[in-house]
Amino acid sequence: MSEPPKCAEWLLRRLVGGRDADAVAGDLRESFEARGGGRFWYWWQALSCMAVRFSLYRRAVPGIGTDFSRALRRIRRNPGYALTAMLCLALALGVNTTLFSFLDSLYFRRLPVPEAGRIVQIDRKFGDFCTWRGFLGFRDGLRSVQAAAKERSVDPMEVDHTTFRVQVEGVSANYPQVLRLGTTIGAWFRADANTMLDGAAGDEPEAVISYRLWQTRFGGDANVVGKQVRILTSDFRIAGVAPREFTGTFSPLRIDVWVPLPASLNRRVDLIARLAPRATLTNAAAELGVVGAQVRAAYPGDQLLQGAVRVQPASGLLWQGGREILRPIVMLLSTVAGLVLLIACVNVANLLLSRAAVRRREMAVRRSLGASRARLFRETLAEGLVLAAGGLLLGILFGHWTGSALEWALPSVPFALYQGLLFGIDWRVALFLALAGIGCAVLFSLPPAFACSRQALNPAMKGHDSRNSRQREIYSVAQVALSLTLLIATGLLVRALQHVQSVDPGFATGHRLHVNLSAPDRGADKQVSASVFSNLVQQTRELPGVEDATLAWGVFPMVGVSCAGASRETAKKTLTNTVDPNYFDLMGIPIVRGRGFAPAESSAGMPNVIVNQTMARTFWPAADAIGKTVWLEGCDGDVPKPGTVIGVARDAKYQWLSEEPQAFYYVSRRQDPGGNGFYSLIVRTAGDPRQWIKPVLDLVERRGGGMIVYDSGTLDDAVAVTLWEVKWQASLLAALGLLAIVLAAIGVYGVVACSVAQRTREIGVRMALGAAPLDVQWMVLAHGLRITAIGIAVGLLLSAATVRLLRGFLYGLSPFDPIAFAAACLAWIGIAMLASLYPARRATRVDPMTALNFE
Repeated sequence: MSEPPKCAEWLLRRLVGGRDADAVAGDLRESFEARGGGRFWYWWQALSCMAVRFSLYRRAVPGIGTDFSRALRRIRRNPGYALTAMLCLALALGVNTTLFSFLDSLYFRRLPVPEAGRIVQIDRKFGDFCTWRGFLGFRDGLRSVQAAAKERSVDPMEVDHTTFRVQVEGVSANYPQVLRLGTTIGAWFRADANTMLDGAAGDEPEAVISYRLWQTRFGGDANVVGKQVRILTSDFRIAGVAPREFTGTFSPLRIDVWVPLPASLNRRVDLIARLAPRATLTNAAAELGVVGAQVRAAYPGDQLLQGAVRVQPASGLLWQGGREILRPIVMLLSTVAGLVLLIACVNVANLLLSRAAVRRREMAVRRSLGASRARLFRETLAEGLVLAAGGLLLGILFGHWTGSALEWALPSVPFALYQGLLFGIDWRVALFLALAGIGCAVLFSLPPAFACSRQALNPAMKGHDSRNSRQREIYSVAQVALSLTLLIATGLLVRALQHVQSVDPGFATGHRLHVNLSAPDRGADKQVSASVFSNLVQQTRELPGVEDATLAWGVFPMVGVSCAGASRETAKKTLTNTVDPNYFDLMGIPIVRGRGFAPAESSAGMPNVIVNQTMARTFWPAADAIGKTVWLEGCDGDVPKPGTVIGVARDAKYQWLSEEPQAFYYVSRRQDPGGNGFYSLIVRTAGDPRQWIKPVLDLVERRGGGMIVYDSGTLDDAVAVTLWEVKWQASLLAALGLLAIVLAAIGVYGVVACSVAQRTREIGVRMALGAAPLDVQWMVLAHGLRITAIGIAVGLLLSAATVRLLRGFLYGLSPFDPIAFAAACLAWIGIAMLASLYPARRATRVDPMTALNFE
């Protein structure tokens, strides 16, 4: 065939177009003739040329390189605005990086063990999972998972005559095999480790310490293996040191010591497990349901085996109660951090719009010379991406610094909640930061890109820019509205903190300290234990400056939980405390009806009980509680015991200052002398109680008969600790709100400054005609205040619609608190005046002759 396919040649010329099509078609015709034909070859070559013509690389990549090159040149010529934009982005991205690292630690971070994705946690929605005998049933009956048992406690550890508290994780002997754990030095337990503590083996039980404890308490001694330590009342031999990154399976707690669990059939344990090679969560859940039913049938009286079983990946915060507590805080902070990032994007968009206003004539000339709208749009987008990349790099540094500052500066929170939450940057955090940076670049580049590509040529050539000016003012109004909403929310939380701090706890806290103690041997005779505690109280009262001392099982916010009911059948979970007779006088809790406990309360017959007002109203609503029988301790199938109500105490706060009134009862330590070996020594002093903490601790060490000290401090501090949640919320929201205000103030300043620059000729004319500098200043300030006033109006409407969501954080304070709203509005008016002040003063320094020649 002498002629190439006409259809292929027509498509080539039609789709490639121009002189390129003529040249390619001519070359292909010559090659076709030289080959002596070949329709398939010609079609292949023609389609290849068309594919190259429409390829993404040919259409985009060379142009993108040019766009980025021009963007970098423009930024080098105007570094001030570029640095401002990058810093705004860095601040917002850094805050969001810190928050996401917190979320990563809370929900996604896996255990640092081999094949961590196959580690699962088996639990129930509430309470312990099962007993030791239940664990044995699950361990032997399951095939899809390999389960290990664990429990946690806080115990004193004695090393070389020095005692300190440690977090202890008691585990089954197969725990290291399930998690595939190695050691830094030494080894894990023997296979019979759990029976050794019950006396079945004569060897000394072993313990494994954490890498952190090894470094801090043992100085990284390589000969630590074999060293003797005492935990609570038992001696252990250190068998090894856990891997550096492993901190246990009770996240966020960092475990210090692992010891074998005594193989006691009624011991309560939780389960950690590893999925079999081909098993899935669905398989494991189905098998657990079957095996769970078999175990319940084997032990029908075991209440801990009741309830639905959950199987979920072991990631993030493994303590479900901690997740529930932190979830509202996480939702609040996520929303606020997102708003801060949005404000930053609007701020950068305003800066780019200002740049577009300066370049409007250049863009119009380029449009008139043939530049396409897509080309101009792409250039502006490239500039935004460069700014985003700079903000991203600075945001990583700022995020690292913010995480460190947050760990150092935040108000103290409970040990169990906070110590294991991390603010480091890993690959998930880095990926989030990169995606956030790209999203921000697109978000703040779109408005100026559309403004540049769609502006009308004639007005732009003449220098008119009213549309861009209105757009920048709208963005500033949005910034003011969003930041005002955050400022009002911050004010509400601060007011809530003030409100909850003013709540009467119902007991006296001043001049009082507490020392939480444990008997050296909780298995000793109760009378002996009671005598040791009683002697210690008497000796404490003899210390100079001590007015009185008493004992109670718990001290705010730690109380006991038991069961109580007006009848055998109505017993339900109720808070309780075991106290000395003088407890009510020392704590300032009045007995409103009846009497208190007598110093010589008899342990024979029914125990005497004092109930609070709420319990009296709830249990006996139509009768006087005095003399009534109350049934106690009837929990989990136990036989309830009767008691006699002899008094009604005034309601108090027992766990949180924000709690609603709840039922509570007291029993006398005289009628339960030994308790369970734990008591709090509460001391009333004549002066600052902190001065008496050390003398009391010294007395416990000298005269306490080996008592173990768990904690000590003042009652004022104990009450303050319960405010950690509202302090955390108020502090974080205040920091984020301040950042949002700074970003919004920069936006207001930019709009006012740009307006002054655009009105330079008008200002010059006014001053040439005799306008006073003060009039010019007020004209500029009025512009900034007008934007702020509109933003405040929008922000108030937005706040009125959203502050209802904060009701759960306000602890009884109204979400429409007028003081918080008024203070936020006045603060923003002052901020707007400060942001407009410099442009206003600069406007008064304009030389009329220079302004009249201004272009």
